[in-house]
Order: sequence, then structure tokens, then C-alpha cells
Amino acid sequence: MTPNFGLDKIKDMPAIVDWKGKSLRRSLLALLLFTVILAILVVDFIPDRLTGLQVGKPSPKTVKATRDIEFVDFERTGALRNEASSHVEPVYNRDWSVEPQVIDSVHKFFGLVRQVRSNEVLTAEAKQDLLVKEVDSSFDKSVFKTVLHMPDTELNSTEALVVSNINRVYSDKITAENIGEKRIDFAEMAQSLTKNPSKNALIAEVGSFYFKPNYFYDAQGTDKLKKEAASGISPVLVNKQKGETIVREGEIVSSLQVKILRELGLLKRGIDLARIGGLALFALVSFIAFGLYLFNYQPKIHRSNRLIGVLSLIFISTIVIAKFVGPYYSYFLIPIGAAAMLTALLFNIETAIIMVLSLSLYSGLIGGQNYQYTLYGVLTGLFAIYAIYNIRHRTDLAIAGAWVTLATTILAITTTLLSGAGLVEIMKNLGWGLLGGISMAVLTIGTLPFLEKVFGITTDIKLVELSYANQPLLRELMMKAPGTYNHSIMAGNLAENAAEEIGANPLLARVGAYYHDIGKIKRPLFFVENQIGCENPHDHTNPSLSCLIITSHVKEGIDLGKKYHLPPEILDIINEHHGTSIVAFFYHKAKESVVKETINEENYRYSGQRPKSKEAALVMLADSVEAAARTIAKPTPGRIEQLIKRIVQSKLDDGQLNESNLTLNDIEKIIRSFTQLLTSLYHTRVEYPTVPVPQARSFTAHGDSNK
Repeated sequence: MTPNFGLDKIKDMPAIVDWKGKSLRRSLLALLLFTVILAILVVDFIPDRLTGLQVGKPSPKTVKATRDIEFVDFERTGALRNEASSHVEPVYNRDWSVEPQVIDSVHKFFGLVRQVRSNEVLTAEAKQDLLVKEVDSSFDKSVFKTVLHMPDTELNSTEALVVSNINRVYSDKITAENIGEKRIDFAEMAQSLTKNPSKNALIAEVGSFYFKPNYFYDAQGTDKLKKEAASGISPVLVNKQKGETIVREGEIVSSLQVKILRELGLLKRGIDLARIGGLALFALVSFIAFGLYLFNYQPKIHRSNRLIGVLSLIFISTIVIAKFVGPYYSYFLIPIGAAAMLTALLFNIETAIIMVLSLSLYSGLIGGQNYQYTLYGVLTGLFAIYAIYNIRHRTDLAIAGAWVTLATTILAITTTLLSGAGLVEIMKNLGWGLLGGISMAVLTIGTLPFLEKVFGITTDIKLVELSYANQPLLRELMMKAPGTYNHSIMAGNLAENAAEEIGANPLLARVGAYYHDIGKIKRPLFFVENQIGCENPHDHTNPSLSCLIITSHVKEGIDLGKKYHLPPEILDIINEHHGTSIVAFFYHKAKESVVKETINEENYRYSGQRPKSKEAALVMLADSVEAAARTIAKPTPGRIEQLIKRIVQSKLDDGQLNESNLTLNDIEKIIRSFTQLLTSLYHTRVEYPTVPVPQARSFTAHGDSNK
């Protein structure tokens, strides 16, 4: 049988442009994406068409001016103005209040010294410690020793010398840049002021300590002078007269000559329509192929503008980096590995592989049809996908990133060797490969939480985090409604096993089951699994009110889930796990209690949505089956299977599974999976014959029995 690759579904595809609602938005989004991709590809192919002239190459012919021209050489003018600005001296403004402040600080220091010296209670060592504490611990302690023991007259003269020499220093400009140099100058000057070295050291230490800049940089003033200097440079004019030679045959063409020829209009602007047409056709074919793949094999993505937006963002960002980083630095920096990891984590491995193949083709095309880069992109992307296969923890991303870095480095060396490059080129590309791998790991780790948050995508990593028992919501459920918690864990095991059998998402099914009954936290004792050793409050409650309390746990669960920022998929499971099922017990109780009035069945149904996904349907079935299985008096495999079939059939008859995409084959697999797991948990144990228990005997320390 010849495969048709899903082409038979094309007739079922929606119109390319539907001028109503969501389809219009999707069509406009597709048109925008195609336009952006095409623009990125063709931007280099609308160039200046030199008539055989290239900068840095010999001119094939002599070209003369066809008319008189005069124009400003902005490049040369700018260079001259920048040079003039660079020679402007920085502007500093003097703060006249600094010098009096410094001198006042010196007087305060000596005043403190006199106060401490006059204290007859303190010892000399205590006085020194007090000065260290009150002044600054960075002072040289020998200074304090000197100042405490010198005579009063000597102290007065020292103070006067410090002040006078500070005045001398402040006659110069002191800035933040030269204050260190000024302090050294002051200290050197102080060494020759007196014949007493200790006194000189005291002057140097005190004066240097209290120095502060008295001139401060004026950014606005400096900028103004630079602008004035730049504006003082007149524009550089280029003049050419008709008939004057611009470039001679064989002469190396300069950039200035190209500017002159462009001003003369001798350089015709042309568009390579053939090349642009080819690129447009390539972009269109690849765009349609990707769209067909999504339509046939990833309908969930295809139906969501939000998910297509994420894919487009990853795709276009990678192409932009390829376009504007690859040619100027290295094509080994193109983050195809990061795009592959993000796509695999946010969507699935199949879509990631298609993404890698597409980006690798574009990479080779952008690299001047050098398909060495295509090979590098494919191998890097596939290895990156393998590195994050079955990853479940964010910390594992760093390990995956390390493996990707190793792979990119090896692949960079390999592709360089295949091109026949020398040792220098090999070492250079080794560095680029290493940097490329590290950047891919950083991009993946850094952008994944952002994409999860902004676009509301639930990854397996997020689901694993939500499955931890130390999650606040699960911990609260365990403490306030332990019966519900245990029921949810069991339902999670049932849903997970069944999901594996039918090809649904086992992790989503399990985690959804963990949280499906969190609404019972508010009133746990109204639910039978939590009524251990206490009276059932429904015994004294009107059936309609009891029904309202029971059904409200769905809405309360959604409210609680939103409060704790649960993902949309989990909120959907909470909303859909009862669908529109009837609360049979209270419905029949109401019918029995009312004789004349007619009971409206709709008032005794849940007001949620029917399951829209296989995972939500699995949680619905696991929830009902697990709760019912506990009521079997003597569970046998046959009884358990019959119970499961009866519950599943009731859901089918009630239409609860109509929108869940489950097939009859899926239903059979679910029943078989539930039966196997519940049988292993609840099967009846063999009753062994009673064995007489021998009378207990006491033994001595030596092990002999006392008869």
C-alpha cells in the first residue's frame, strides 16, 4: 500500500483565509511569519550593483565624472569631529565649602585629643583606645601615642602646622582622581617640617586623613565643550568637476571613490529577482510543509495560535541570530541546539526534530549555501534532543547543557577538519564551538521559565515539580483532608498506568489526579473518605444543600488552583473530572423525601465541563473507580472488573466521555489497566487454617526452659 503522508486530509483543511474570527487571526499570523522569514532571507539580495567595481579590488576600467558635484563626506567629517571632541579637557567645578570643612575636622580632632588628655581617671592605654574608638581605627596607633604624650605647646604648634599646610595644599586642584597623589605629596612635605620625626608623622597622618576633593567633575560642562569642539569642525566637502577622473583602470578602488560614483549615479541599484524568487519559493514550500505536519500530526499545536506563536518565536529568533551573528562571528554560534531543547521541552520530541531539520536547512542557506553548517545544525540539534530526553528536573538542564557543549565543540572541530582547514582555523572554531554550546545551555535554562510563564505552557519539568509531596497545596490537602489525599494518590496511579496504555500523557494524568479534589480542603468532613470516627453531617442536611456542598468542590478547587498558579491543563482536569455527572445518592434521596413535588434532575448535576482530553477522562474514571472499589466487601478479580465496566458504561451512557477523544479500543485498555492494578491492591488474601499457639515459656540466662 502506497503511503499518502496524510495528504488525504488536505480536503478537510480549513480555507487558507477565513474572514471570520480565529481562523482570520491564524491566517494573518501565517502571512506575517512568512513575510518576516522571507525578509530575513532576502535582505542581502537587494544590494548596490557596482558596474564591475568592488572596494579593495582593481577597477576594470577608468571612470570619469559625468557632471560637477559637491557633497559632504559624512564619514570623514564624523571622524574629525570625534577626534576634536577627544582632545577636550574635562571640566571641574570647585566646591569652596570643602576646605573649611576639612580644617574644622582637624580642629575637632585636636579638641578631642585635649579632652581625652585632661581625663585624669583613664590610663594612658585607655586614653589611646578611646581615641581609636572615637576617631577611626585605621589611624596609626603610634600617632595617638605621640599626641597624648607631647606637651601642650607642642600640641598647639602641631595643630597650627596641620592647618597651615592644608591651606597650602588646597591652593591646588584636588579631585577624586588625584587625591591619592596629593596625600602622598602632603606626607612627604610633612617629613621636613620639624626636626621631630614623631611630630612630622603626626602631621602627615592627620592631614592626609582629613583630605577631601575640592574639585568635582562637571559632566554637562565637559559634554558642552566637546559639542562645541565638534561643531567647530566644518563639514568635509568632496568636489569633482565634469570630466575629472574618479578611478583609473587597474587602480585599487577605495570607499571614497565608491561614494563619489554613487553620488554621480554611476552605481546602479539592482535587485536579483531570480535569487529572491528562489528564496521565496523555498520559504513558501518549507512553510507549507511545516504547516501540513502540524495539521496532520500535531493538531493540538495547529489549533492554538498561542502555541504556534511560541514555535514561531523560537524559529524566527534562531534565524535572526543565524543571519546577524553567523556571518560576522561564527556559524557555530547559531543556537539550533537551544531551539531543539526548548521545542522538545515545551512541545514534544517529534516537533523538535522537524524544527531542527528546518532550521538546519535555513542555516546552510544563510551561510552562503554552505551545507557544512546544515550538517552541524542537524547533528547538534539531534544530540540536544537526546540530551534532554526524559528530563524531569530543572537541575538536569545544566547537565544536559554540559553534554551539548561537549558535542558542539567536537562537531565544530570535525566539520572544520572535513573542510581541510589548518591548525589556526581548527583552534579558532574549537573556541567558537565551545562558546556556542555554552550559549545554547544558557539560552535554554534562561528562556524556558519565561516561555512557560508568558505562554502558559506546562512542561513535564513543571508537572514533576507539582507532583512533589512537599508542594504547599498537596501538603495542605494531606493535613486537612487525609482521606481525599490518599484517594487522589491512588487515582493518580490508576490514571498514570492507563495513560501509558493508551498513549496519553501519563505524567499529566497522574498530577491532574493529585490535584483534582483540592476543592475538598474547604469542607473536608462533608466527604465520606474523611469521615473517620465522626458523624456524617449529611445525615442532618437537606439533600439539595448536600448536593450543592458536594458539587461546589469543583469550583472551589478551580479557585484554589488559580490562587496557587496551577497550570491551565491541571485546572481543566479539576473542572472536568466530574463533567456534568449526576450526584445520584442525593438525587434519589431527594426523590424519596418529596412525594408531590417534581425533582429537577439538572439541579443535582455538576456544572463543570465534560472532559475535553484523554487525561481529564482518565482522571474522571479513576476517581469514580477508586472510590467505588473501596466498597467491595470481598474483592475478587471478577467483581473488580464488573464494577469497573459498570462505572465506565454509566459514564458512556451519560455522554460524559463524548468529547474526550477516547476510542473504544482505549476504553478496553483502560478497563484492563484499572482491573490489573486494583486486583493487585484489593484482592482477597487466602485464609490459612488456625494453628494452635504454644504456651509461652520463660527461659533462663543459659537458654534452658524452666519446667
